[in-house]
Amino acid sequence: MDKIQKILVVDDERLNINVLVELLKPSYKMMAAINGQQAIKAANSNSPPDLILLDIMMPEMDGYEVCKQLKNDPKTKDIPIIFVTAMGQEESEAKGLDLGAADYLTKPISPAIVEARVKTQLALKQRHEELKSAYKIIEEQKKRMQNELDVGREIQLAMVPSIFPASHMYNIYASLEPAREVGGDFYDVFNIDEEHVCFCVGDVSGKGVPAALFMAMAKTLIKSRASNDPSTASIVTHVNDELSQDNEGCLFVTLFVCILNTLTGKVLTTNAGHNPPILRRANGVIELLKRLDGPVVAAIEGFAYKEGFVQLNKGDSLLIFTDGVTEADTAHGEFYGDPRLVSLFENTENRSPKQMVEQILSDVHEFEGQGRQADDITVMVLDYLGEMQSEQDKTISFQVTNALNEIEKVVDLFDEFATNNKVNQKVKSTISMALDDLLTNVVSYGYNDEQQHKIGVRISVVESSIVVVITDDGMPFNPFQMENPNTKASIEERDMGGLGIHLVKKMFDHVAYHRNIEKNVVTLVKQFTAK
Repeated sequence: MDKIQKILVVDDERLNINVLVELLKPSYKMMAAINGQQAIKAANSNSPPDLILLDIMMPEMDGYEVCKQLKNDPKTKDIPIIFVTAMGQEESEAKGLDLGAADYLTKPISPAIVEARVKTQLALKQRHEELKSAYKIIEEQKKRMQNELDVGREIQLAMVPSIFPASHMYNIYASLEPAREVGGDFYDVFNIDEEHVCFCVGDVSGKGVPAALFMAMAKTLIKSRASNDPSTASIVTHVNDELSQDNEGCLFVTLFVCILNTLTGKVLTTNAGHNPPILRRANGVIELLKRLDGPVVAAIEGFAYKEGFVQLNKGDSLLIFTDGVTEADTAHGEFYGDPRLVSLFENTENRSPKQMVEQILSDVHEFEGQGRQADDITVMVLDYLGEMQSEQDKTISFQVTNALNEIEKVVDLFDEFATNNKVNQKVKSTISMALDDLLTNVVSYGYNDEQQHKIGVRISVVESSIVVVITDDGMPFNPFQMENPNTKASIEERDMGGLGIHLVKKMFDHVAYHRNIEKNVVTLVKQFTAK
């Protein structure tokens, strides 16, 4: 049932009030006030009128002043006012309309005209309120959409790493800058084992939370599959099969997935509809990796992707990016484009990956103008620092059981290996001490059962460094997170344990720990000078 609209008649003459009340009460609920103060009070009540019929000539406070106060009050400013007055001069009407009145009628009134004007103003007010309500709904929807975009942006940024694997064989850095309307750009870098690292860049279609969640699924599937699958083609094929199922939102993702053998520099690659990466050789030659191994992921269920490989040599740099870089545009519609990016990358020699990424981002934003970023921008740069080499006589790999008497065998094998590779005695002693201490910790504290376990040891000579990797299936434990012992305290005051690990951290050029497929993996790097 429609609400009956209320009209307030304001006049100091009761006869005039009665005339208007009798005329309009069959259709409306009528209210009356005999002066300005009463009118303002009624308009500010908990049950205000929908329209006011206001006389001008009243004692103490005339109608002009009443209109002015009502229009200046946010609570009453939207109540339409029709002046009903004997003042028929054009100047009087203009003044009333300037003060915010909706209409102006002169006495003596015409009942038909009054009814028509009242009906029109009430209809306009109702339409205005409907528009306000619709606008409020729109604003609430915009707020919900913005909240969704904010959540999507948080998911997106939380999913990409900000700390990158440390290695003396390569240096890598990446950055993601979401647009105002978040999409689904992402990147990832993670160690698969002691000599392989996987890195990838992707771009999901769509916006907001759906794109962010699709991105999270894609990234998780890649990392999960890469942990025990050495083929980028197989990884991307698996991700495509999983994401194609129940893809009701018809989202898709472009992908460039790589697995780098850090010892040899060989990179397996699969490009699923992604922008061609740029390879800058150490001699400055630029190569565009235009090979395409299949369509965008999640577009064709059951598609079998291919893979290729790129041989990196010492000093080569690889740039991977999303189309937010090349499709960044100016206010005049000019695109940043591939040639500009190639030229910039070609002339950023002798800079770290982080410096190169930051320069590219800065150049893109300067090109498009402040605050104009329309799409996510992701940039990743990898420098390969090692040299292609044969692993023959450069690596030993073996397993021992979790028994203390096995440790001596490891030290003996290392001693022979180090002698063959002309490692000086000081470095040999340092590494032997580390092997003894770390393996003793694993054997003594790594297992909570009496069963026999295998501990893997891999030792490699890479350029002028020795890389030691110890792998065990014991309880998760990062030895390098142990608090350093107080070496200044006396033996009686000092806590037991921790000194050996402390010395390892101090004496090696690089130490690292990660958990991989239910195994602890400890990596040590020590530079040496040949005899």
